Amino acid sequence: MIHPALRAYQTVTESALTGREAESVCFRMLIDELEAASQTSDPHVRNRVLDRHQRLWSMIMRANILDNGLAVEDDRKLFVRMADQAQKYGIRAILDSSLSLMPLIEIAENVLAGLEMVPGRGNEQGTGPASA
Repeated sequence: MIHPALRAYQTVTESALTGREAESVCFRMLIDELEAASQTSDPHVRNRVLDRHQRLWSMIMRANILDNGLAVEDDRKLFVRMADQAQKYGIRAILDSSLSLMPLIEIAENVLAGLEMVPGRGNEQGTGPASA
């Protein structure tokens, strides 16, 4: 007989998102928020979304600075470069409210397309942009 706690754990893990799926969800949410912010004139909405954008890319950069053995060096370098470019433009967008958010949306869409294009590559190990 399986203990009820173990059965509950197995049920949760069977329905849990993989690392790649979770990263995809994060980027979908980011894209939605950036698109909404680009359509509003409320500076608080724009700044809140840009703050989230900066924090996400900061986590991606931090995760890829050190070699954890889960991603090849070229992939890590690419993620760090993308994070750097996204953050630099994000800072400019924070300082200049007339600056379009479209470049940030395009970067996030490209990452999302990459996450969805290669199913299973590093999925369970979380070797995507946030944890490579």
